[in-house]
Amino acid sequence: MPGRDADLAYPRLKLFTRLCFVWGLVIVVRLFQLQILHHDEYARQAQQQQEHQIEVRAPRGVILDRNNQPLAMSVAVDSVCVNPLRIPDIAVASEILSRVLDLDSGELRARLASAVEARRGFLWIKRKLTLEESERLRAYNFDWLEFRTESSRYYPKGALAAHVLGGVDHEEKGNGGIEQFFDKDLKGTPGIMRTTADVRQNVFDLKVYSDPQPGTTLQLSIDERIQYVAEQEIAKAVKEHHANFGTVVVMDPNTGDVLALANYPSYNPNEAPTDKASFEARKNLAVMAPFEPGSVFKVITLSAAFETTNLRPETMFHCGNGSFTLFRRVIHDAHPYGMLSAADVLAKSSNIGAIKIGLMAGNENLYNYVKKFGFGERTGIPLPGEGRGVVRRLDKWIASSIGSVAMGHEISATALQLARACSVVANGGRLMRPRLVLGKRVAIRHR
Repeated sequence: MPGRDADLAYPRLKLFTRLCFVWGLVIVVRLFQLQILHHDEYARQAQQQQEHQIEVRAPRGVILDRNNQPLAMSVAVDSVCVNPLRIPDIAVASEILSRVLDLDSGELRARLASAVEARRGFLWIKRKLTLEESERLRAYNFDWLEFRTESSRYYPKGALAAHVLGGVDHEEKGNGGIEQFFDKDLKGTPGIMRTTADVRQNVFDLKVYSDPQPGTTLQLSIDERIQYVAEQEIAKAVKEHHANFGTVVVMDPNTGDVLALANYPSYNPNEAPTDKASFEARKNLAVMAPFEPGSVFKVITLSAAFETTNLRPETMFHCGNGSFTLFRRVIHDAHPYGMLSAADVLAKSSNIGAIKIGLMAGNENLYNYVKKFGFGERTGIPLPGEGRGVVRRLDKWIASSIGSVAMGHEISATALQLARACSVVANGGRLMRPRLVLGKRVAIRHR
């Protein structure tokens, strides 16, 4: 019955039409949401999946001596990276790369497998290759290998002024000396490089958004010629006297310029420390390790007395023929002396003469001048880890302390503090702040 079949088909057609309309409306609404309302959000997510930002480390600033001779610089070296998703055989690749680059094969294979599993299209294999490693690896001519130029810290004079310069770690962050103290100035501004990859994480575009800007150039007060001689002489003295270590500071008394600062044992900052001894050798004893100054401190004792009493270089003292008792404590001289002038007390380093001059100055005057010469306080030199030394407060002195302090005991000072104190005597009474950096030159920033 045609009429009845048509009546039944019509409602079905209407229902189908309505369903198609609703379905089309849903699609339109969804497209509106995706393309209009949430377009920026999804575009940003797609960009994050496709683009990867890589920081390009800037060359560290150059460090020069006072005569513009380079003591530390950054040189261009190769680093190697790969797209793990393009490597045809991870096992073979890890074996070859580990052999050429002296890496652990199993560890490298695990890193590559992890990158493939995570669908990462970029992985550093090794940073800062040696020239030999770079040449051997380039000879394979693998199309899945990529070389990037980076900078590596280099000390052209080797161990010269090592304790002044310090060094850098594997990330080129300063970890000692000038390199650490001025790390923010020296490290420069890193550049930004972005890579764009397809759905298979194959990189098809690379853009440099900002070039790395070199760090600030520092000119030091160090004179490499004087530094070299100082290092040779302190090494010689330590060996001749069978000592464990030694330190020397050379300072211009009129300006405070540190012309040389050397310690023995020393190290080569181009080489990473490998054992406890090499770590110990990196300690800057000249600024970090206070010690009892002993007889050299008699300069301070005589200076205090010259300034606060009527003492003159020709003033005579009886030095007890080598023995003197102070508050039931017996003090001896290395050689027995009778009458000595104040000048000869210093020249012959008489303990007894120095004590008598200290007693003449008195506790308070001696203490005040010890402080005026800068002992017990840091000098402010721009090197990490500087020690204060020890100067006990006057109310902590015992009866015999004046005798001990007068000849350089019951007090501790660094080699740098002693050099500054002696500079006061040499320059006519001015306490100078040690100067290690003569100037800074900021690199020109490219736009």
